[in-house]
Amino acid sequence: MLFDFSFPSVHFGDQETPWNLHILLYEGGAQARTDCVEEMIASGALGKPKLERLELVRALHEQINLELEGGGSREYADKQILNLRYFFRFAESKRHPLTMEAVTGTFCAWADLLLYRTRNGRRPPPGIRNSDSYRISMGTAYGYASAVGNLLDKIFDRHTSAMDLTRLERKGHRKSAVGIRAEKQNLSDTFAFGHLLQDICDGLPLQTVLKAPLPVKIALRSGKSIKRMGHYTGLREIAQETRLGERYPLANLRIEAELHMFIGQTGMNLTPAVDLKLRRFSYSSYLNGYQVKEYKARRGGDVLFEIFAEYRPHFERYLEWRRKIFPRSKLLFPFIGMKGSRLGVSSSGHRLRKICREQGIAFVSPLILRNTRINWLLRETANPELTAEMAQHLKGTLLSVYKRPSVQTAIVESAKFWSKNDPHSARTQAVAPGGCTGKPKEIESIPRGAPRPDCDKASGCLWCVNHRDVDSFEYVWSLASFGQLKLIELSKARLPHADEPEPPSKLARDRILEKLRWFERSNDARRSWVHEAQERINEGDYHPDWRQVLLELEGME
Repeated sequence: MLFDFSFPSVHFGDQETPWNLHILLYEGGAQARTDCVEEMIASGALGKPKLERLELVRALHEQINLELEGGGSREYADKQILNLRYFFRFAESKRHPLTMEAVTGTFCAWADLLLYRTRNGRRPPPGIRNSDSYRISMGTAYGYASAVGNLLDKIFDRHTSAMDLTRLERKGHRKSAVGIRAEKQNLSDTFAFGHLLQDICDGLPLQTVLKAPLPVKIALRSGKSIKRMGHYTGLREIAQETRLGERYPLANLRIEAELHMFIGQTGMNLTPAVDLKLRRFSYSSYLNGYQVKEYKARRGGDVLFEIFAEYRPHFERYLEWRRKIFPRSKLLFPFIGMKGSRLGVSSSGHRLRKICREQGIAFVSPLILRNTRINWLLRETANPELTAEMAQHLKGTLLSVYKRPSVQTAIVESAKFWSKNDPHSARTQAVAPGGCTGKPKEIESIPRGAPRPDCDKASGCLWCVNHRDVDSFEYVWSLASFGQLKLIELSKARLPHADEPEPPSKLARDRILEKLRWFERSNDARRSWVHEAQERINEGDYHPDWRQVLLELEGME
């Protein structure tokens, strides 16, 4: 008697064993090697199926299949099936029943064993992944049990979790505040990794991938380089892109770099990014970037993803490269795998990990790229609702899962609070270069479109009645550096329509230049301050208050 509990919606490579839960019907099926169990069943080595398990196994299969067909993660389904095998193996070894009526009791007995292993198990030898006698952590034990317990909750439509019946506890991951040094290190690692991605993309244009002598040398901005060979094999390629031949690893390397850059820009998860189809994209301005949709004759359609404005030229360059090398593929990131492999394996990031090890650079995973982007947006906007919408999360999920406490942010927020509420701490330092003698109040001649004073934006100080210039070279140097920042912002702003006011960055720069001209014309000493400050700006020597942000905008950090 044969039972089909397979998963037709899941693609498997030629060298992978397709999942089929019918192995759980046989005594020893959960224990057997996945590549041998079907042969053992066919030969009768595992005996006849245990029909008392049939209802339970059918319900488990239907639930996993339902979640997969509803867009659930293949990786999570793989974890569920693996832990079901552990669970069934335990039940067989202890002679516990595996029926719908008795499975909850068997589950609680398994949870007790997992708890025992967290306290009394022996240390496992190298290479042993799972054995009922070896020690595991509480987090591992909870992960094993919850994968099975969640399935039981759903197939029984439980109102309380099966995990509540156990003594296993989820170890709360208290988020330690990220110190200033650690926060800078995190951003430093991300910038270094981003520079590596950019160098790989720049170093593998169409002609290099198709015609450059092997091995190809990719120059890095650090002064080092990467050398990559082709790969000759007798196995045919999955994709029908025969023009690449042995050079297909070069194309895969650039696609992997482009994929990670795309995730860093859009905040999309790895699996949906890999599954994206190539479309005719259209761009709609949104905040400081674009919402990207599929082009349609009539406007509308769902937003596929959002990108920053600076990324659009790079993305369009990649699309042109990708269409020429893979004219027949429908995927946005069309990795080439060998016969028997699967797309998810090809996009695992192993190529970049190897290069990072060679170059001594920290590899930044897609999860960390997404996390860094979300925290940056949260700091920039100070608006959890807007950030959650951009990151496609509920506000609660954003704050509980992604937000990292920051010492630097806490210091700034604390300083702002006490400066507004402590009567003994009169504010004398403006957020812009200069001083402050009172509360924000705009001047009468403030231009249309200029930032209103609010003691939060440096530009607002430029039109505040209570802002004061300081008669010193330090102030002139800081003011000139601030002007350079506004110049860079202006260069990235879109041109206004005829009926629109001038961009705030232009208004701010004009106001700064007006102040510098006053210093220059007042006397010889002040004129020398302005000339010295301008010389330093031309040499890239910015005032410490603005240096970091200017170097980052210029791509120097």
